[in-house]
Amino acid sequence: MNISSSSCDLGKTVKKCCEEDSTINTTDRLTHLPEFIIHHIISFLDTKSAVQTSVLSRAWRSTWKHISVLDFESYSFKSYSSFGGFVENVLSLRCPSNVVKVTYYDNNEDEEVEEEEGEGSLCGKIIKYALSRDTQHLVISLHYIMDVEDSYRFCDLFGTILDSKLKTLDLCSVQIDSGFGCSGFRLLTALEVGHCVLASDQDGDFDPFSGFPCLQDLVLSHCDHDGRGGLEPGRLKVSGGQLLNLMLEEVWAYKMEIFAPRLKFFSLQHDLNLLKFSKLTFPSLDHAVIRINDSFGFLEGNKECVTQSFICLFQGLSNISSLKLDPFTIELLSNTWELLEQERPPFTRLKSLIVRADNIPYLLSNYLLKGSSSIKPILCLNNVLVGHLTIVSDWGGQY
Repeated sequence: MNISSSSCDLGKTVKKCCEEDSTINTTDRLTHLPEFIIHHIISFLDTKSAVQTSVLSRAWRSTWKHISVLDFESYSFKSYSSFGGFVENVLSLRCPSNVVKVTYYDNNEDEEVEEEEGEGSLCGKIIKYALSRDTQHLVISLHYIMDVEDSYRFCDLFGTILDSKLKTLDLCSVQIDSGFGCSGFRLLTALEVGHCVLASDQDGDFDPFSGFPCLQDLVLSHCDHDGRGGLEPGRLKVSGGQLLNLMLEEVWAYKMEIFAPRLKFFSLQHDLNLLKFSKLTFPSLDHAVIRINDSFGFLEGNKECVTQSFICLFQGLSNISSLKLDPFTIELLSNTWELLEQERPPFTRLKSLIVRADNIPYLLSNYLLKGSSSIKPILCLNNVLVGHLTIVSDWGGQY
């Protein structure tokens, strides 16, 4: 065999393969896709990146104007004024079709920027545009302002809403006042409120969510109930005739009352000093996840008050079939056991109590379970049958 000839043939083969790979790698696979698929792909980008695709080719120059998702994020701009200019240009140049989702993240903390308030602000303009385009999902996240008198008011930003098609609304750092429930979001099914001030502007109880007849999912996270103009806040009420899922995380209120006759899932993550329920009405509840911490040492010196708080909570959960308690909650219940054991067993149809293996005393588990008349034993995850107790070795995840 001629070695030099073989080497030459091999070199030609390698060169041919490289040329073929190069051709494959430079093939434009996107341009020939159907237009609606291209729009869908670009919709996963934030709006600034979507607009930048216009430089890819002449055919892509106006593609971004037709996408149905707008995502404005101020942190990707060097100045707030350049961000505002970009947003207004997009809103004016975009085609007049409807928008499925609009997201607005504003972390502007520059006090030198004098922005108009209410509907005339940049946020107000985006909201007005979104609602005029029958947006179904709207996300508004503003930089946090602690003072209730200076925070952004929902009614000022949203103005008068007569008939909105909105189904999902996420709000962050917006002041919720008495006009919130009269906002015209009759079709709203999902609402998430985070780092917001629930500001009562009148005496008595405050029920900001009663005006949403179709609301099924509600999340309240790190919210404060306060009074405007020096008013002393009354009870914070959550009324939801169609509510199915409710999640509360670190919600401060003087007293809280919840009425949700169709609720199926309830998640509570609170510090002990925030556990201030006056009444819970959950006749249809199936599953509950409870996480109570005592970060400030509230239990010491307040044992009777804490016990009554747990009793009120358990009365509201009396019909559940499955309950998950984290280790900190078990520890608090154990420390109030001598007062808790004097009360009637709280649950009547509990079938599953989920706790960590090394955390729950027998007397406490017996107290939580013995009120249920139709419990079926459940096999533990470590293949050991322990009455009606589901023992888990790793506390993680939810239902």
